[in-house]
Amino acid sequence: MTLPNSDQDSSQTSAPIRSHLNLDFATELVHQDIRSASQKLIDDEHRYQPIFTGTGQEYFKIWIVNLCLTLISLGIYSAWAKVRRLQYFDRNTQIAGACFNFHGNPLTILRGRIIAAVLLFLYHYVFGLSQGFALVFATFLLFSIPWMMRSALRFRLRNTSYRGLRFDFTGTLMAAYANYLPITLMFVLPALIAVLADEIWYSLIPSLLYLLWPWFHARMKRYQHANFAFGQKHASSTLSGGAFVWPYFLTGIYILLFTILAGILTGIIVAAHGINDVGEQSAMIKWLVPLVVMGVVTLLAYLVLGPYLQTRIWNEAWNHSLLDDIRFQSQLPLWAYTRLQSKNAILTLFSLGLYRPFAVVNSYQFRLSYIAILASEQSLITHSSTNDGENAAAESSAEFFGFDLSW
Repeated sequence: MTLPNSDQDSSQTSAPIRSHLNLDFATELVHQDIRSASQKLIDDEHRYQPIFTGTGQEYFKIWIVNLCLTLISLGIYSAWAKVRRLQYFDRNTQIAGACFNFHGNPLTILRGRIIAAVLLFLYHYVFGLSQGFALVFATFLLFSIPWMMRSALRFRLRNTSYRGLRFDFTGTLMAAYANYLPITLMFVLPALIAVLADEIWYSLIPSLLYLLWPWFHARMKRYQHANFAFGQKHASSTLSGGAFVWPYFLTGIYILLFTILAGILTGIIVAAHGINDVGEQSAMIKWLVPLVVMGVVTLLAYLVLGPYLQTRIWNEAWNHSLLDDIRFQSQLPLWAYTRLQSKNAILTLFSLGLYRPFAVVNSYQFRLSYIAILASEQSLITHSSTNDGENAAAESSAEFFGFDLSW
């Protein structure tokens, strides 16, 4: 009978234990390195607050001149007006002591608008000749919209610079069609079917696509925020497709409540003036009261729900955006922004539109004051130089491949 060797057994037992301990120790070292690297990034990270140095008075002068020259030139000067407007806002927007700039060519913008005007004229002309030809032409325009939207984004970003380095838009044409074509179909198909079909109710079938608008909107925002670039840095976005569902759902509930409120107020006011009265004055009251009440309630809903959607979408889009190691933090407050927009709307209305430039500046300054850029100093400076050849290539590419259709 052989007795077991206790020393050999203990050696065999302790070997896996030592191996496991060594593995745990190595894993802990890796975790410490990751934590130290992350902490270093956080320590090196600075909070940069964008500021706008322009004023409403300055912009009013630019705005009124642009308006007058656009009217005198029958709209031709609008391209130069847009360049002046964008240059004013970009050159007065600063981050870390450096400002942006806009380099767009007004002739390129004018070319895009002439193309748009010609296409619209041809559509109306063709529609008068034949609805079949009009349908083919409308289909062509429909499938051109995603390309136009991508072209406008490329033009805008490639003509915007910071510290002498231009931005870029890297979204593919295929992705543009995947994101913009469903939105285009959602808005165009019901109207197109209503015009061409004999039965109006046919247009209600594609109208069900409206229920998917929050998802489409989130995908469109993600496409925009995930495809801009600055030098060697490329953006990304973690915005989910359902990020806007809850804000839009609440907005729909509030619209329903406002509609019910308008109906109740209309009934109370009509009843107070004698619902059974017969006469011209009573009929006039019954006709005017619903219009006035609906107008007031619609205005209140716009002043409250408009800023609500804007703040939620603005915050969600920027808080889920990254530019490599550069982070964005947006905390646009709802009620303060609602008060600002309400004041802007009321003053613009009572000033017959003359307060509009001041309202635009106020809103722009307010939004900038609640967005921050979290980045190391090297992130904003190291990539801020480029040679003239790269600048020239970017400019010529923007002029040749992109044109702007927006106003």
